[in-house]
Amino acid sequence: MTIAPFDLILLLGALQGFIVATLLWVNPNGNRLASRLLASLIGLLALMSFSVGIPVANRLVRLFIDLTPLIMAMPIGPLIFFYTRSVLDPSFRIGPRERRHFYPVVLDWGSPIICWVFITGMLLGFFPQQQGPAWGRVMNEYNTYIDIPRWLSCSTYLLLTGRVLRSQPLPTNAITDEQQATLRWLRQLVRAFFLFQAIWLVHLVPYIIPAFREPLLDRFGWYPIYIPIAVLIYWIGIRGYLHTRAVTATRQSARSVNSEIPEETGKHVLAALTKAMETDRLFLDQELTVEKLGQHTQVNARLISAVLNQHARKNFNSFVNEYRVSEVKHRLTDPAYDHLTLTGIAFESGFNSQATFQRTFKQLTGLSPGEYQAQQKKKAAQIRI
Repeated sequence: MTIAPFDLILLLGALQGFIVATLLWVNPNGNRLASRLLASLIGLLALMSFSVGIPVANRLVRLFIDLTPLIMAMPIGPLIFFYTRSVLDPSFRIGPRERRHFYPVVLDWGSPIICWVFITGMLLGFFPQQQGPAWGRVMNEYNTYIDIPRWLSCSTYLLLTGRVLRSQPLPTNAITDEQQATLRWLRQLVRAFFLFQAIWLVHLVPYIIPAFREPLLDRFGWYPIYIPIAVLIYWIGIRGYLHTRAVTATRQSARSVNSEIPEETGKHVLAALTKAMETDRLFLDQELTVEKLGQHTQVNARLISAVLNQHARKNFNSFVNEYRVSEVKHRLTDPAYDHLTLTGIAFESGFNSQATFQRTFKQLTGLSPGEYQAQQKKKAAQIRI
């Protein structure tokens, strides 16, 4: 039996999905609800990839696919939404109210139910076998138009998830590096699914139009949708699993490190970090990370984060960005930098994002960069007078 290259990609994606979903489901550490919601999401994607990638030359295989609801897309949106909530709030639980969000999965069972009704009726003598093609056409039509509520459901829950993430507090000294990493992962997850929704919509519009449906499927098949699903499985499987492990390891390490940091060690580490910023001016590096800072200071990266959180009451990004904001303020009042724009000064001071620069500057000064610059020019004019 020969398997087409695209089908092989789908089957390998499904295999990885099943493995990662199993590892997440049985993971005894960390947030078990979040792990199992992510496992369910990856498992459903893997089932979809498997259903399209598996060769259907055998009649029994075709019958198995017709009778089994392998494609269940309605729960995807709720799974993303509740996974996000469970990660942000470890006390979150799935109760009767939340379970109702998964009831629309019965729409995914429609086509197999139609097939079961026909086979059962045929065996009992209610339907003649000759009606099989007509029932098959009903199943095909159902499978075509059920994609509309599937797409709408997933898009709606992605919008709700995005609203939850936007309601989270902006990075401040009170937010730990772990929390920032978690928010970054969740935002990446939502963006990835929004991208998939756009790809799905491009395929869905001509697919639901009868005149374009057959030419579309004859030329491209289902690969424009399911190859991206396989990519999602690979990415979410690796990224999500590693994030889950990293969070668990960080919490365990933080508990042990935080309880063992003596005052003298904290002062020593803070002195090394201050020297790295004020003397070596590492904050000017746009790609500076806690790992790079650790290599420069010869201090373990986890110890740096723990000392900043425990002794300075701030996270790594806040610590570095304070120096960057101070540098921006200095350059805004230095005529030598008058030829640069605000964005140019921000980037030369170590920021790598205009949005981050604007937000951080206002948090630390109470003014936007433009307002601060205007204020300084007004003060300078008054001094000259």
